[in-house]
Amino acid sequence: MKSMGWQVEEGMFIKKLGLLPCSFIKYQRPSWPIDFKKIEKIARKHRAISVKIEPNELRDKKIEKVFEKYGYKKDRSPMLPTKTVWLDLKKSEKQLLKEMHYKTRYNIRKARELRIETMRGDKVNEKQLKEFYEVYKRSAKRQRFWGLGFKQLKSLLKCFGKKGYLLIAKDKQLLGGLMMLIHDRVAYYSHNAATDQGRKRFGPTALVWQAIKLAKKLNCEQFDFEGITDERLPVTKKWQGFSRFKKSFGGNVIEYMGGFSKWRLK
Repeated sequence: MKSMGWQVEEGMFIKKLGLLPCSFIKYQRPSWPIDFKKIEKIARKHRAISVKIEPNELRDKKIEKVFEKYGYKKDRSPMLPTKTVWLDLKKSEKQLLKEMHYKTRYNIRKARELRIETMRGDKVNEKQLKEFYEVYKRSAKRQRFWGLGFKQLKSLLKCFGKKGYLLIAKDKQLLGGLMMLIHDRVAYYSHNAATDQGRKRFGPTALVWQAIKLAKKLNCEQFDFEGITDERLPVTKKWQGFSRFKKSFGGNVIEYMGGFSKWRLK
């Protein structure tokens, strides 16, 4: 976040609003209990006109009432996914395959002839990342969502360094790629993209399965698919295609509370 121009203080991200003497604060995935007095102190210090909190908690009416008590309202446009899929990597590969949709297992078998290269984040060069980015950019346009810019993608992989991985699917040409990030024994599915030919040859499925196996070797305990459609939020309706894809690998659907916002105009 610092590399993208944000200040970081006490786990909160602070963005100055241009030349104005005020800022915006977002506090993402803090665990309960949350120190609201500390948040208010930092908000005053940085003259924040808005604070957005997205707690690392599942749905809980009691916690929602505490947010209301401190002047926060339920946010209909959270910045982080409010629903995701977790795979338990403590299970064997055999069990993980068994719990997948039968078509996903079939696609994994069909994609066996693809060559998948795994590169650690600190070993990926600019050329390799740009090649992946071009495929990623086209995929984002096709699926009609705003992806990251090249500088953001580069910064993300650089910051994770040895805990980031870029997996590339190839034959005679680049067919697709997947970025996986690791923190605290959790492997995060960050970005997955493929060419038209790569999709026809089940490249995205092969890449995810390779990432899952790699995460197990690295002693991760959980694989987080980083977001699926949430019926509570109509804006996520357009995610249905890749949500089906993610769910096809099995795992458990996890539902977060979502976001809470407070305007500070005084």
